[in-house]
This record gives sequence, C-alpha cells and structure tokens, in this order.
Amino acid sequence: MATVHPYQPKHITPTDEQVAVQMSAERTLIIEANAGAAKTTTLALRMAQAWTTGMPPERCLALTYTDTACQALQAALRKIGVPAPVVARFRIASFDAFCAAMLQEPYGPPVEQIDTQEALRPYVWEAVQRIEANESERWPEELQLPSAGNAGFVEDFLAMALWLKGTLKDDLERDDGPASPDYAGDLGIGYTQLKVFRAYERIRRRELADEPLFRGPYDATYDLARRLLEGDTAASLRPWPRNLQMVLVDEMHDMNAASFRVLRELLDSTQCQFCGVGDRDQVIYGAHGADAVFMGDAITVHTGRPVARLPLTPSHRFGRKLATKAGRLADKPYGSLAAHDTAVQLLGYDDEAECVDLIAHQVQHWRTATRGKMAGLAVLLRHPGQSIAIENRLLADGVPYTVSGFESYLLRPEVLLVRGLLAVATDNFDSVTEPRTREKLMRALVFFCGARIVVKGREHESQHDLLADAIRSVTDNPLFLESFFTNQILPNVEPAMQRRLQRALKVAKEAHGQGTLARLLEALQIDAVVREVFVSRQRRADALANLAGLSHAAQAFGSARDYFLHLNAAEQRQRELRSTASLVLAHIGHVKGLEFEHVLIPYLEQGAFPDPQAPFAQEKNTLYVGMTRARQQLTLLAHRQRPSAFVAQLGYAESTQAAKAPA
Repeated sequence: MATVHPYQPKHITPTDEQVAVQMSAERTLIIEANAGAAKTTTLALRMAQAWTTGMPPERCLALTYTDTACQALQAALRKIGVPAPVVARFRIASFDAFCAAMLQEPYGPPVEQIDTQEALRPYVWEAVQRIEANESERWPEELQLPSAGNAGFVEDFLAMALWLKGTLKDDLERDDGPASPDYAGDLGIGYTQLKVFRAYERIRRRELADEPLFRGPYDATYDLARRLLEGDTAASLRPWPRNLQMVLVDEMHDMNAASFRVLRELLDSTQCQFCGVGDRDQVIYGAHGADAVFMGDAITVHTGRPVARLPLTPSHRFGRKLATKAGRLADKPYGSLAAHDTAVQLLGYDDEAECVDLIAHQVQHWRTATRGKMAGLAVLLRHPGQSIAIENRLLADGVPYTVSGFESYLLRPEVLLVRGLLAVATDNFDSVTEPRTREKLMRALVFFCGARIVVKGREHESQHDLLADAIRSVTDNPLFLESFFTNQILPNVEPAMQRRLQRALKVAKEAHGQGTLARLLEALQIDAVVREVFVSRQRRADALANLAGLSHAAQAFGSARDYFLHLNAAEQRQRELRSTASLVLAHIGHVKGLEFEHVLIPYLEQGAFPDPQAPFAQEKNTLYVGMTRARQQLTLLAHRQRPSAFVAQLGYAESTQAAKAPA
C-alpha cells in the first residue's frame, strides 16, 4: 500500500490531535471539541488532505448551521494554504441553503423566502380565521383563539412553529387520527397552537402541494426532512449529490432533528466518509430544536455505521487564564496550548453611561496601541438593542465600526422612517446620499405605512417588482422621493396612518431647532405605530429605544436636519475606510467560529444577561461562545449592584470589587 503523506499546511503547525483527525481512515468520525481548539481549522485540514490525495473538491460537501460558519470554513482553508480556486470548488453551504437547492425545481422560479415575523403575520391570521370558520371542530371548548391584532399570539406561535419544525415532533408522532387536545399535550404545546400550526402549514404548502407558496426561516430544511419522513428518497431529488466521497458537519452541536434527517439521507445514499465536529457547551439554538444528542449514538442507531471518536481538547486560540474561566463556566477541565496567555479583566459600572465610558476607554486604548487597526477588537452583545448608546458614543468619538448579526440602529426601519419623513418634508435627500441607505429608507416607508403601490397598467405585477422599480427610480434620482411619497404612500394607507403622516410632515416643515425630532415623533404617535407594526415584544421595545437614542443624540445638534447630515457624513467616512480600520460590534450568536484579539462583553447584569426569558443553560452557552472568541484579551463589564449570575460562576466573589472606569 502506498504511503499517504500528510498535507503540509501553511502558517500553522498541527498538533498531534489535529494530525490524528486529518489522517484518520475511519469512515465515520465525530470530533468532541472544546471552544478555541481549532475545530474549523481541523476540518479544513481533513478537507485539504482529501484533496491532495486525489478527491475532487466537488465531491466533498461541508454543511454548517449558519452562513457565518460557512465563511469561517472557507477562510480556514485559505489560511492553511489551499488555493482560492480550489476552495471555491468545495461544496460548502448551510443546511438550509443546501436543502433549498435540493428542493428547487429545475426550470421553476425559486420559492419566495420570508424571513421577518411581520411578513409572516398575515398568514398566521389567515390560519386563525380558518380555525374560527371550522363548524365541524370536535373540541371547540378547548380552543382559545386570539383576538384580532394580538401580536403576542403571533410571536409565540412563530416561535413554537420554529421549534416544532426543528424537532419534527408532530411529523414523527402524529397518527392518522385528527389532532386532539391530548395529542397536543403530548407534544408539549397547546391545542389551539397545534390547530393553527396545521392550518398555517396547509396555507404555506398550498394545501400540501409539492411546491410551497413561501418558506420562512429554516423551512427548506424542514420541507426536505418532512418529505424524507413521508417516504421520498434521494432518488426522487434530481439535484441530489449521489457521487459524494466526503461529508462534513461543522458546529454539529447546532443540529436538530430536521437537519439530522437530511444528514441521514446523505449517509445512507452514498458511500461517503463522514466527519462531524462540535462542542456540547456551544448549543445556543435550543429554540430551533438544536440538541447535542445528535453527537451521541444517533448515527449508529439510524444508519448502522459504527462511529469513531477523537478529541480536540486544549485551546489554541486563548491562553491559560481564559481557559480557566471558560472551564469554570462550562464546568469541565480546560487546558491551553497557546504560546500566549490571555488577559481577563472584570470592570464594574453603576449605570449605562459609565458602561459606555468604559467601552470607549478600551476602544481608544486599543486604537492607539494598534495604530488604528481596529478589526481585532470586537464588542459582543446579547441583544441588538444594546448597541444604541455604544453606537452614539463611537460616532461622537469618530471611531469607525461595522456591525454583524444586526443592522446599525441608524439603519433600522423605525429610524429610517424618521429620516425619510424629514427628507420628504424638506424635499431634500442630501442627508441620505448612500444608495444602499436610500433603498432601505424606501423599504422602511412602505413597511411602516403599509401602503400598496398602484401603477396604472401594471396591476398584474407583484408589489415586490413595483417597489423594486420605485427604489431604482429614487436611488437614481432623489427628486422622485417626494413624488413617490405623495402619489403612492399617502393615498394608499389606512386613514389613521394617513393622518399621522400628515401631522408629522407638518411638524417637520414648520418646526426648527432641537425639539423638532421629539415633536415629529409625538405627531406620528410613534408608540402606537410601533405596536401596530412589530410582532415581537423585544423588537417593539428595541424600536422605541432606538428612537429614544436617536432623539438623545440629536440634542447635541442645532436641528434634526443638522444631526442627519452629520450621520450621513459619518456613514460616508465608514464606507471609505478599510475593513481593518473598523472595530466589530456584533451579536454573540453571529460570531461562532470567529476570533478576535480583544473581546469586550458588556451589560452583564440582572435582567439583561442572562435574559430572563431564555433558558438559563442556553444563556450560559451564549456567554461561553462570546468569551471564547478572544485571543489576547477578554474584558467583561458587569453592574456593581445588580451583577449577572454568571459573575459568581466565573469565580468573582464580589462584583462590587470590579474596577472602576479609568480616569
């Protein structure tokens, strides 16, 4: 037998554990890894090994849960020296993108993808109306149907549906009989929720046709898994990759029953090798049905494949001090082979202003020390709404930043609504010069106002196409904005919203000075608008906080228009800077698989982190993910009087002993 030589990567020297994974001849392999143990790099090594020993990259499929993880794997391949054209030939995709491609009809248009609760809401109410109109309901006394416009019901229903689809519980446990209250209880949901869910799915799937009307988040994975459960096989799917030689799964702890059913079909329909890698302490998508159980004996039970296991134990990303803290939080031994140590500090604050001051000090220190190379610094947040005060301070200090996992609060729809109304009132688009921002502003106006675009002679065209055409016109010629608002928005909204818009425009045209923004929001009755438009309770609270933050920041300027001109100038400066010059402001869940030299995690306080509405274990895993992104330094910011429960878990006896803000 010819000797197989290991692929020699650039820039790194693999450890013995990594080489064992890279060179393993096992057909089915699961890697139990700790955070920072170079999981993604190790998968890249195995892929590179397969390529250099003759496997065409097209016959290697790597699946992840998020697009960010896909990008991290591609970056890891390039980093170890795999040429970029070869990296592009590897099949790397999220589970949902892969499933959508498998379900796509060869010559048909793609299924519409709907990703917001607001856009899904009409279909939920259509399902509710179906249940209300069903005169043959067997258990009417068990139904607790919501009143019209109950946003809380829609939010709770969509969360339940996401979990029910991810776990496949209804599909796995239903029998031929009708849905009953007892059966709903066995699933762990209410009878009303189950009935609405089944009606909603009939609507979404065009009364159970093969091609759905639309797909929501992760519905492609669910649709494919459901078809496989119902008896379809890979043979019925024309795009199915039948000649795969290797399948890999990164972040395997994020798998749920739906994605596992797809993986089973891949393993059963090919003779491929399989390698999955995960960390049981990084499960943060429990609301989607994610469960580390699929890293156990599930593959053997369902496919008959024996599974070999290898470890990736010590951290290569961070040093001993952070490894100790991560081990305390995860309640497991944790070592480090990093050549450097990682500084860990806890800073205390008494209010949000002091917390933001602490962040600003750390940012300025890093900016000076790195001579403006800010991309190595990340501020990681539990909720997007926590970015407002931080963004205002970064803008005031002239610090460039990029956001990840959420939009900058200045580009969130409620803020763009205000910017758009001011531009319409003054018939001046100078405060919104970026084409991308203009496009978002147009969408925000239509979204908030609920207007339908009406163009004579084009009644057969979709609202999507009509809006896209209007956006192109306004982006190319901003003078069309006022005409679009007057001719398309105002005449085509509900009377109550029309009156609000007219009052707000009157204020914007007549008022001057610092109070204009507050008066405009009052005329718009923004609290009522937000309640009517947004589904999520958290999103409604965030929207009002975003506008409050906007109003607060605008007080430093002579008028609202002056403030928006300032924002526009800052936006243009950020576009011109290299990415290395901008720090990263990100949602923790969006940086899995990534690393930064210095990580700051603020707002460790009761009621904020852990989120009292989320499972505590999942919140702990979220903090663990955030902490273990750091290489050189981790800075935690905790409230002195109301510290997070995690502060004690990390071994800090008294949060009140945390350092005060530097002078």
